[in-house]
Amino acid sequence: MTAVYLRALVPDDWEIFRSLRLRALSMHPGFYCGTLADAQSRPPEEWREMLDGNGKQIFGLFDGETLIGITAVFTCRDDPSGRTGVFAMSFIEPAYRGKGYADLYYKARIDFGMKHLPWTRLSVSHRADNEPSKRAILRHGFTLIGQVEKDWPDGQRMEELMYEMDLVTLRKLRNVK
Repeated sequence: MTAVYLRALVPDDWEIFRSLRLRALSMHPGFYCGTLADAQSRPPEEWREMLDGNGKQIFGLFDGETLIGITAVFTCRDDPSGRTGVFAMSFIEPAYRGKGYADLYYKARIDFGMKHLPWTRLSVSHRADNEPSKRAILRHGFTLIGQVEKDWPDGQRMEELMYEMDLVTLRKLRNVK
């Protein structure tokens, strides 16, 4: 049995990242903001740029050498100040779900956010029917800040629940400078 571990992806990982991202979008078209068609049309340079670690980080969950999951944290496009990091893109292959690996995702992204000093808060959201995401978000200390009705890429219209974590306070509590 091989060890399952999480590591930051780098630009050279773009092909395995692209493959798993396309799989996630095809399996769960309504759970992500992007669409399969948009992702398929991206050139290799865009996939590499997503993995450059410049103000953002995409992590890969591996079983040995096999990529079995992805997750990301990056600067929120909706915050012109650049002070909000947003969690996105979380996917774990079905055979590996329910084994606690999502906790690795949260720890890694929160740790990245703590070190990325331009950010003062982290945000995450989920579709109203995504109970596993809701449980993980709450378990890791996020606070519900609102909800909005949204049209999802799969044609469903339902609430998006939004959460935040105050990094300034968390840094003080953890004595991070």
